[in-house]
Amino acid sequence: MKKQIKDIIIRMDLYPRFDVDNSKVQEYYENIENLPPILINQNNILIDGLHRLKAYKQAEQKEIEVIVENTINENEIYLRAIETNAKHGLQLSMRDKQSVAVKLYDLKNRERLIKSLSIAPRTFDGWVSNKSKQLKEQKEAEVLSLYLKCFNTVEIAEKLGISDETVRLIIKNQETADMQKIGFEPELYNIWNSHKDNQTTHFGNVPASFTENLLYYYTEPFDIVYDPFVGGGTTIDVCKKWLRRYYVADRKPIPAREEEIKKQDINDGIPKDLPNNIKLVYLDPPYWKQSENQYSKDKEDLANMSLDSFYKSLQCFAKDIKKKLSKDGKVALIIQATQWKNNNVRIDHAFDICEMFRKLGYEIEQRIICPYSTEQYNAQMVIKAKEDKICLQTYRDLIVFKLK
Repeated sequence: MKKQIKDIIIRMDLYPRFDVDNSKVQEYYENIENLPPILINQNNILIDGLHRLKAYKQAEQKEIEVIVENTINENEIYLRAIETNAKHGLQLSMRDKQSVAVKLYDLKNRERLIKSLSIAPRTFDGWVSNKSKQLKEQKEAEVLSLYLKCFNTVEIAEKLGISDETVRLIIKNQETADMQKIGFEPELYNIWNSHKDNQTTHFGNVPASFTENLLYYYTEPFDIVYDPFVGGGTTIDVCKKWLRRYYVADRKPIPAREEEIKKQDINDGIPKDLPNNIKLVYLDPPYWKQSENQYSKDKEDLANMSLDSFYKSLQCFAKDIKKKLSKDGKVALIIQATQWKNNNVRIDHAFDICEMFRKLGYEIEQRIICPYSTEQYNAQMVIKAKEDKICLQTYRDLIVFKLK
């Protein structure tokens, strides 16, 4: 039978995974016609099939095939979610399984949990032998996760039922080693070559290494990073990896990460809950006409606007964000000149935006050239360019601004 997707309830507290695997959602999206039904209970609560459900949302489907199973309580929902997730589809990670074992263990359900998790009894017993230690580590991981999402310590304390002092102590004790000391190799020159290093395929993807280098040069652990065009979520992944706090948004958040990405359009102004003292604002806006109708058909989409409106949106944002930056905060913007889709009339957005920012009280900290790793033009385009004597564009500008 089929159900309306909007009616399916996702209870992450009853789901045995720490994170959604974005690459798996992408894989399912590309093979959506072959996916089996998801499993829900009589109250439409999802038991099994989170990645399949998100793939259907990404495909903008309204209905999905379901199997309904009756459950007697929330513990039964959780146990059934474990059993189904441990046996087929995307398997639970060992971290997921360990968390489940510690959370649900008692002498009465030991055998069922061992069977459901498909692990050896010795492994299970090792995990639960020091339950208090394991629970402490899980609580610390929850605190860190929420803090990186820009929850403040009071909000975290209330959410997790612990004291604000405990939250502050956990954060203080976190490892905050310098990126270079723990294996990161930064770009030493101002030409950053592109290569595919993202989990997901998303139109307009920027390599994760670009974001990592910006963090290396312009932030420290637990500094706040704001990305209002987060797209596939690369900024989230990089900030988690290097312990930077992040506030990320997008006009149309992808379903795979809808729990992490806030829905926001920069044309509506700065979000009311945006934190102060932002260390890095990272802007990867639609590249105007090159991206026309790629993200949406909406006239309010930056890629579909007139050039004047496109610049005005960026100008208003640059003006408003100044009050949220720390004294040494930076704004990094990556963009490509428009040419091919503008009747071969070249518009160098980098120059225009630099002048715009200068008038608003910014100055250039650094300008980086980012060549594309693959050919951006097909054979017909190359022939046309030769005939019309056009020099084709094969790089993006990454400009870092600071306040004067």
